[in-house]
Amino acid sequence: MAIDGEVKHLMYRQSNHSALPANMEDTRMLRTQLQREINCLEMQLSRLQRRDEFLDLVTLQTYQEMISSRKEMLGAI
Repeated sequence: MAIDGEVKHLMYRQSNHSALPANMEDTRMLRTQLQREINCLEMQLSRLQRRDEFLDLVTLQTYQEMISSRKEMLGAI
């Protein structure tokens, strides 16, 4: 059947799309996403800290906790 051949061809192409196994690729993508989020949150926190007139300690603490939790997840991967 032509359909079986097409499916096998697509499966072969998908399996060879990445040099890493799927679970390693997922881990790499997760690490990249976490690092991106950490960088973004750190930049936002830095901007907030420079704006003394709008300093909200609860917001600062929230940002610090978000950064810390992402760093913990990153370290656990």
